[in-house]
Amino acid sequence: MDFRGMCCTGWRYGGTMALKQAQEVRATMRKTLVMIPAFGCDAGLCDGGGRWAQAVEVRDHIAAEDNYAAMVAKVLAAAPERFSVLGTSMGGRLALEVALAAPDRVEGLVVIGAGAGAVADQAAGLRRSSRIRGGEKQQVLIEMGNMIAHLPGPRGPATREAFISMAQAMDPETLARQSDALAHRTDKWGRLGGIGCPVLCLWGVHDQFSPAADGRRIATAVPRGEYVELPECGHFPTLEYPEETAAALERWLQAAVV
Repeated sequence: MDFRGMCCTGWRYGGTMALKQAQEVRATMRKTLVMIPAFGCDAGLCDGGGRWAQAVEVRDHIAAEDNYAAMVAKVLAAAPERFSVLGTSMGGRLALEVALAAPDRVEGLVVIGAGAGAVADQAAGLRRSSRIRGGEKQQVLIEMGNMIAHLPGPRGPATREAFISMAQAMDPETLARQSDALAHRTDKWGRLGGIGCPVLCLWGVHDQFSPAADGRRIATAVPRGEYVELPECGHFPTLEYPEETAAALERWLQAAVV
């Protein structure tokens, strides 16, 4: 992908935080895109088609926050003064909260598979955390993997295995802390109108964690929203349809941000 001088910085929340910096094509148009992966995932979530990985350099940093406020503070402390942010699932919700916390700094926002509502079942989320801490990490990941991927789809099984592999590499306590953060998220729907930057909502039509209706609602609630839907796709478009996802992002960046 030609990011037209965008400097891509990827954050891996949980085990390690990967900083991905793209080669500068035009110094006068240097931009930054902070990429925040999903629960249990690392920078590999955005490397599926190779188009993401070709222009980046990866460095690692430890992060294990158990609440969104702390994660927002970490992103803002490390990001440049002006940047765009992309997040998937848990990372998408974090990207939303970053844009709400610093509207004067965020130039563009991409949300993939993440709603803006409060957690639907906090008790279930806390049970998940307890199971991870109690030695059931592998079983929890298998259960989640079966929901994350659109298994009838051509890349469903590979997507499931990729998620399980990434999350299995994360230590249980870090994974449980991420689960804690998910279990305590609050409703932000009423605040979305305050996000003034361009917003791209990119969704798999078969997303079982955050239905496509959430993406359409976000795109409608913000002043400058756009909704793109991928057919035969589940919760992780960057893995299930990496080329199509990359093309949609490239087009949006050129039209709305760069």
